[in-house]
Amino acid sequence: MRLDRAIDRFDGELARRGCSKRSRDDYFRKLAHLCELLPDADVASVTEDDCRAYLDRWRDRHPNTMRHSISVLKSFFGWLYEVGLIERNPAERIKPPRRPHPDDLDVTTVSGADVRRLFDACETWTEFLCLSTLAYLGPRRRAASNVRRRDVDIERGTIRFREKGGKVITKPIPEEFAGLLREAIRLGVIGASPDSYVIPMARGQRREGERDDRLIWRTIKRLGKRAGVEVHPHSLRAAFAVKFLETHPGEVEALQRLMGHSKIETTQIYLRRLDRERAMERVRDLSWGAPFAAIAGEARSGFEPLYGALQAPA
Repeated sequence: MRLDRAIDRFDGELARRGCSKRSRDDYFRKLAHLCELLPDADVASVTEDDCRAYLDRWRDRHPNTMRHSISVLKSFFGWLYEVGLIERNPAERIKPPRRPHPDDLDVTTVSGADVRRLFDACETWTEFLCLSTLAYLGPRRRAASNVRRRDVDIERGTIRFREKGGKVITKPIPEEFAGLLREAIRLGVIGASPDSYVIPMARGQRREGERDDRLIWRTIKRLGKRAGVEVHPHSLRAAFAVKFLETHPGEVEALQRLMGHSKIETTQIYLRRLDRERAMERVRDLSWGAPFAAIAGEARSGFEPLYGALQAPA
């Protein structure tokens, strides 16, 4: 079977497995590069060297990109092996880049003060609802983008998100955010139709089909620029996790449910980050009795000659 024909059949297999169209399109784009490398190739003729040559396309990209590309290859050729179209998976022995230990991951977040600055920078209901949804509930940007009026139960105080992997999570709505939603509904910002988006569409945006979640990214980046805060949607998800743990110490299992993590080890990354920050705060009272105390308005330390040498020239 020709490679391009096999890719089309694999797309159908992914659909039957329940993969989202977005995931299928991502797989298709990655495998299309394999067709470019091996035009008119038969699936049985693809070798391990061909797979490695294909992966060289991403050798200077982030390790996660390489890991994903290897996963796509292994899934594709693994399926071909399962259905008997090839005798061996040529990507089977290719190893992905080593994953960093969870303690070494840099979890990007923003501080509570940063979040307040972002709220102060909001100028439209779209910005306000976008930021509030992320900061109060911590969904991924795609889930936030697609949440609709029918997903909100104001009476019960719950909201439903569809997270990656088709996972549906119903979360309690914090009282402050519930008040905001009631006002947005009362004013008609969130329409009465069950299909109305909780985060309104930008003026002139197409309404057909699934909404592009880059709306969330652009809105948050615009707010960050206005407020002078380096931020992106996932950093607000991290900020939600840290804020929850600060407010409810030790409630890691509850946070796992709210974040939609399959493994509690993923959730514990945020707890370890918070614990490390608290432990390192102890350095703030470190003193060498140096002249900088005088700069801060403290009593003189006996290093006045050195302190004089530090003064700015006239």
